[in-house]
Amino acid sequence: MAGKGKKKKHRWIRNLIFLLIFLAGAGVMFYPTFSELWNSYRNQKLVSSYTEAVETMEPEDFSAIWAEARAFNAQHTVNSIVDAFDEETDEYVLSHPYDQVLNPTGNEIMGYIEIPKINVRLAIYHGIGTEALENGCGHIEGTSLPIGGVGNHAVLSAHRGLPSAKLFTDLDQMEVGDLFFVKVLDAKLAYKVDQILTVLPEETDDLAIEPGRDLITLVTCTPYGVNSHRLLVRGERTEYVEEEDTMKSGIILRNPLEGTNQAQRMLVIGMMVFLVFMILMGIILRISDWRKKKKKQRDKN
Repeated sequence: MAGKGKKKKHRWIRNLIFLLIFLAGAGVMFYPTFSELWNSYRNQKLVSSYTEAVETMEPEDFSAIWAEARAFNAQHTVNSIVDAFDEETDEYVLSHPYDQVLNPTGNEIMGYIEIPKINVRLAIYHGIGTEALENGCGHIEGTSLPIGGVGNHAVLSAHRGLPSAKLFTDLDQMEVGDLFFVKVLDAKLAYKVDQILTVLPEETDDLAIEPGRDLITLVTCTPYGVNSHRLLVRGERTEYVEEEDTMKSGIILRNPLEGTNQAQRMLVIGMMVFLVFMILMGIILRISDWRKKKKKQRDKN
């Protein structure tokens, strides 16, 4: 009886170990998908909250905020560019009065951006702090506010390749002629991509304000996982046509390996191979136990 009790205990421990290994492997494998699902849901909630808050505002509220934002841009005649992906941005602190301009809900969100080509909808945060770049799109302080208007050039930035969020991961799929949209207060602005460049972080000439033009540039790191350069996707203001606004609704799940660099992909693949190996070992051991039991029964008979 004691021997049977020990065998049951060993079998229980072995099964527990297999279960823990399985859960660990599944967690590593599906973390990007679940994390992206949560980030997309969170962004949808932020966008919905922003839209609901704006819908409750009175016309005079809009007028006051637009006037303040336009006055801010009018005084801002030269873009001062900071690299959003420099390690020092971890210590980034919003300045005043920038933190209060175009902040209708008081949560540092000035609007949201939609990019139908890559099915991305992201809240636009004030500044390039850690929370902004890890959860949405950051407006680079020192550039024009994204409110439209001739003589403005707003610069918006987001990460690509994060396992926890899609963000600007697919920005390299954009082509000249593609559209993206910025929703601010009661206005939706359309921009058509007219230039795509890959530059070094210190090469910022193409982010300057250009007289007579209304521009927004989207910035992210490139190449994938190396991040030595910056991808600049610039759009020029065009007429908003509702039929062209083909942004999909809902949350799109991505491949668990999408958005990871090579080292991360190798880790996930290694865990998947190990997981499959352990499952096969478990099956083999169970078959072995079953055969032993059958043999014992035959021997008894």
